[in-house]
Amino acid sequence: MPRQLKQSSKLVMTYTFLFFILAICIFAPYYFTNTSLIWQSDGIAQHYPALVQWQSDLKNIIFNHKFPINWSWQLGLGNDYYQTFSYYTLGDIFTYGTAFISEKHLLTYYNVMIIIRLYFAGLACLMFIQHWFKPSHTWQYQVAALTYVFSGYTAFSAFEHPFFINPLIIFPLLIWSMHYALTKNKYSPLILMAFWTIWNNFYFAFMLIIGLIVFWIGYHYQHKTWLAWQSHLKILVAGIIALMLAAPLFFPSVDAVLNSARTNSGLANGLTIYPLYYYLALPGNLIANLTTPSFWLTGGFSAISVMVIIFSLRRWHRYQLFNILWIITFLGCCTPLFAAILNGGSSPSNRWLFMLSLPISVMLFQMLEHLSELTLHDYLSFFIIGIVATISLLITSNFNLNMQFGMIIAIYFVTLIMLWFSQSVSGFRPVWLVILVLINIFFITARNHTNNTNPAKTDLLSNDTVKQLLAQQKEYPKNKPGSFTRSYVDNQLNNMTGIAPATNLPINGPLNNIESYWSLQNGAVGEGLASLNISTANPNDITGNLDSRNVLSNLLGVADRFENPGTLTPNSYIADNNKTINGQTITHSDNAYPLLYLTNNNINRQFYNKLTATQKEAVLADSIVTRTGKQHTSTFANSVVTGNIRTDLTKNPTQTIHMTYTTHPELLPAGFYLSPSKALKGTELHLEISNIQFKPFTFKQQQKAALANYQYMYKQNKQNPQTLIDRQYNKQAYTWNWYKKHISSIGNGISGYTLTATYNDFTNSFKQTGQANLSFYNPLKEVTLNLGQAAKTSQETFIPLTFSKAGRYSFDVQIKGIPTDKRFDKVAREVINRSPAYKLTGNHIKTHLNVNKAQILATTIPYSQGWTINGNHKIIKLDSGFIGVPLKVGQNNIKLTYRTPGLTFAKYICLFGFIILLIVLVCQLRKHPKFIN
Repeated sequence: MPRQLKQSSKLVMTYTFLFFILAICIFAPYYFTNTSLIWQSDGIAQHYPALVQWQSDLKNIIFNHKFPINWSWQLGLGNDYYQTFSYYTLGDIFTYGTAFISEKHLLTYYNVMIIIRLYFAGLACLMFIQHWFKPSHTWQYQVAALTYVFSGYTAFSAFEHPFFINPLIIFPLLIWSMHYALTKNKYSPLILMAFWTIWNNFYFAFMLIIGLIVFWIGYHYQHKTWLAWQSHLKILVAGIIALMLAAPLFFPSVDAVLNSARTNSGLANGLTIYPLYYYLALPGNLIANLTTPSFWLTGGFSAISVMVIIFSLRRWHRYQLFNILWIITFLGCCTPLFAAILNGGSSPSNRWLFMLSLPISVMLFQMLEHLSELTLHDYLSFFIIGIVATISLLITSNFNLNMQFGMIIAIYFVTLIMLWFSQSVSGFRPVWLVILVLINIFFITARNHTNNTNPAKTDLLSNDTVKQLLAQQKEYPKNKPGSFTRSYVDNQLNNMTGIAPATNLPINGPLNNIESYWSLQNGAVGEGLASLNISTANPNDITGNLDSRNVLSNLLGVADRFENPGTLTPNSYIADNNKTINGQTITHSDNAYPLLYLTNNNINRQFYNKLTATQKEAVLADSIVTRTGKQHTSTFANSVVTGNIRTDLTKNPTQTIHMTYTTHPELLPAGFYLSPSKALKGTELHLEISNIQFKPFTFKQQQKAALANYQYMYKQNKQNPQTLIDRQYNKQAYTWNWYKKHISSIGNGISGYTLTATYNDFTNSFKQTGQANLSFYNPLKEVTLNLGQAAKTSQETFIPLTFSKAGRYSFDVQIKGIPTDKRFDKVAREVINRSPAYKLTGNHIKTHLNVNKAQILATTIPYSQGWTINGNHKIIKLDSGFIGVPLKVGQNNIKLTYRTPGLTFAKYICLFGFIILLIVLVCQLRKHPKFIN
């Protein structure tokens, strides 16, 4: 035992030394350049604001014994606190230390914990391998552990999604605990590890449990113990106990997933195979990781790790289980359906590949143990794979001989030579191989981030910028005591805006910002608002910025907008004496609807569904929509105007036109003419696009279109006497260069497109996300673009349309004008004047109102099964996705209460599970007093 402990200590000390050498090389530049590790997209939009909020709440829990309320109005239109943050912070034990540091040190904590997570991931792998194999050379353990923790997965997630590192820590320990249970018949470690797995994150728990089941199957296949029913039952019971312990986070999370807005894109985004560019890049992804992973295939394994797979495959019978795993993995990487199933039945994300790092590291240790067995055929196979990967990387880099992957390719072949030296040259010191592996994984981790210390190119925020952004949230005004309003805060990142559609920074201030970017959004509201065809909305941000629509913004209670220059201001919103906060103009509307209000109109759902998006928006301004509604008309909806349009001035205008556009060079833009109409005055114009179809050009058609445009521009310039003749014109060279530049994008037609319209010097766009977009894919056949307030209504106005991708477009268009003048002011004032007073405290809303006829109290409270109501009243879901309360004639005393669905039951289940665990531990202690050894 002392000898084993001494060896373990030596392994840990050596690993710690090597890890921190690597960590210094990778992360020191960020320290010296005052650059944080917060990504300009999800990092600042989700992870850091969530951590700031959690720090405050965690301190309240620990020091004041006060838990956060279940419902938070700062999460968009309102959402469940526990369901939202369970994905980001609540289950992440590495966030719990924030309770014991000051707010000013939180950013440092965030940065340092990324390195700490990486360290523990490697340490977990080191312990796992030491458990599995007999004592061997120290350097073999180090190579296996370090190649496990540093790969393309961590090179991406460490900077973009830090808590994605946690599964790398959990997975080796989870497999170890299962093996310990199977071999030692002791299940306490398995219960604790399964609990941590589920508690940490329900999304990764799904994948990790699948990985655990694969190991369990492999174990019984190898040992032929399929009929060990007692063991099977004990493992099942251990899993149930772990699930019971994790119930307070798991049950609400499952409810949130099942009722979220992210369930409408179809399995694998409708893909049966990946686009060709994915397969062309696949071999190169073995040894190098792309800056933006395609379908989350991060790849980037060290050269020696890739060789390990070949080593294993060439010894099929000895490593049969591993080889079966490699084959399944390869087939899985080639099949979108496989990736989608392992991604919880949604988009085809290959994030599951992080689990492959563990068996690769185990097999790497095995190969290093048997280096003397390498043959000429092994080296030839290693060489061929290197050549294939090199060709793939050349294609990915458009055959650029100065490509960024040169060093990675060189390291691969140098590693091959070094392996041969270690086997063939007597007296060769393994330290050189270790150094080469360290250089390899350094390049894998750091190569894509070389621009992060360049302020002009970085996608990481500086420490000062993060602190400034956090501080300025407190500058926004608070709600007046006893009042509740919503706000819209424009983009605060300016030229550091990433791919995230919004930021959640306002949750760290006093505002109730409607724009909310979280993974789980309320499905009821998402479905209700979907019928309004909001162009800026997506499954992660169901409101977007409401496309700056006037009526909809007021309807949802947006009283204040904090706008950047150039943002379209809805008509009801008036600048507040040109005052600015954080460089943003404050605009205020007196037409913002209250949280609770009354309306006389109850529109029938079937009638409502037949209306256009603009008419539906108008209906919601003075009506509610229910399945039992009897009315088939809305006064305000009847005031919506349809504009007359045409594509040819020689033809008569109509209300609806069908347009087709095929990419080709032309001088004049595509578009249509809006005819003069006094009826449009005082309205907000909506461009309604329906029956959208897009067929992208084939690769050959794209080439012909590009060449045609090149020739067209040359002819146009040649005819201009003021332009010098282009002596560089060469259509053959252009064609050659085009093929070379675009060979790596064959099949990118699935990547979506952008349609842009311009009216009155204002430009608005609709981006149809493609099937390659895993988070925001939301195929639409209809969309509505807000063109702003109608102007120059006495003139014929041309509205140009532009398209981002070569192909054939087909769609129908019409122009709707929704009143934003005194007609809407009147409707809004009537609603506001009739609204009941209410009291909003924590998870409760109280109101008292007397009505002389049966009607429905309308709200803009997102519908959830967590809401309950007192007395004989009941809650219904309006078709807008919000809560409605049927009222009885006379006095109605209403009290709405929110409780996280399943949380109370989960607490009792957790307590029961804890009692069972204690009984199990006591029984094991009595039976095996030294079982913990």
